[in-house]
Amino acid sequence: METSCKSESVAVASDPEPRQTADGVVCFAGVDWWYHNRGHSECQIMKRLARHYPVLWVNSIGMRAPAPGKTELPLRRYLRKFRSTLKGLRRDPDCGMWVYSPIFVPRYSPRWVEFNGRLLTTQVRWLCRGLGIRHPSVWVTVPTAVGAVERGRWARAVFNRSDEFSKFPEANGRLIASLEQRLLRNCDRVLYVNRSLLNREAAVCRRADYLGHGVDFEHFAIPRPATEQEPPECRGLPRPIVGYYGALDDYLIDKELLIKVARAIPRGTLVLIGPKAMDTALLEAEPNIRYLGPIPYDRLPRYARLFDVGLMPWLDNDWIASCNPIKLKEYLAMGFPVVSTRFPELEPYEHLVYAASDHASFLAQLHRAMEESDDARSAERRRDAVRGDSWDALATKAAQMLGLS
Repeated sequence: METSCKSESVAVASDPEPRQTADGVVCFAGVDWWYHNRGHSECQIMKRLARHYPVLWVNSIGMRAPAPGKTELPLRRYLRKFRSTLKGLRRDPDCGMWVYSPIFVPRYSPRWVEFNGRLLTTQVRWLCRGLGIRHPSVWVTVPTAVGAVERGRWARAVFNRSDEFSKFPEANGRLIASLEQRLLRNCDRVLYVNRSLLNREAAVCRRADYLGHGVDFEHFAIPRPATEQEPPECRGLPRPIVGYYGALDDYLIDKELLIKVARAIPRGTLVLIGPKAMDTALLEAEPNIRYLGPIPYDRLPRYARLFDVGLMPWLDNDWIASCNPIKLKEYLAMGFPVVSTRFPELEPYEHLVYAASDHASFLAQLHRAMEESDDARSAERRRDAVRGDSWDALATKAAQMLGLS
């Protein structure tokens, strides 16, 4: 199996009749631009499209309502969404993309999904007029936006099947699955990052494509400059430094495993970077764990270059089985050894990482990684495996699928 991120297409039915050429994109995003990590695939693709076309990014309306006793840190989640909503419509100064925090009701039932669909349709219609987008295509990631997708008049409709959202913990699985099915049937194209999910759903789609992920290679692979000082938070940390960056969510991260990792390197340091949506008190109670909080994407490599080993400590659940973490290619681009729990999309890269199936084997692989010999040659093999997987190439393919002129 190839390790490059090439697009594979499965034509399930004849393509729809040619439509009008699109003059812009409306993106019903799966994340919020203002507080989520902008390393997400749709962030990478949309900010590149925004260099050439008008792009209206509509922040995620979510799939679940945080509830005390059920959701970790519910008040934090409500507060950050409230702050985002107050921003209204703003233009990102770096990429030129228009970002809108929509007004919606954070309720998730068939009735409220349809109500929010009508509400979103009205808001987006007026915004497109104001921005001069007359014939938009739509890119949709969050299934709860299906009502707006179905009501809109689009040059093309593309479903970014980045995850199997019906497996999202605490969401109404039956409802979300029904919304996903509507998008699978009605969108012109469905783009996948997970081959097993594509193979399972291809027959339902008009056209299914494997797009995979890219990597901002130059951003992550640049060696640490000799004159670069360590970030203040990292100065004097005992080595080895074993690290993880990314979302700290209760449905992703195996907290028990991270505690075992920290105790397996008593003279070293476990560094955790990223926004947290789970209780990290037990982790931070370990004397050699350093939680640094979220680090902006543009500064992230400065911190990650300090890692002696990068971790992907995933839980074993249906959500992980249907995903494809972008950080795998970012870790490989930086060249350091990687220890990961196994998941389906890891298979093409297993010869380059230390893969484990349980806690015991994960700790054993961690010690192997820390003792890796021939570091320079191994690091170069890892970089070479992802050197050609650019986001620019994937953005070009996405533009073609969206019917942009």
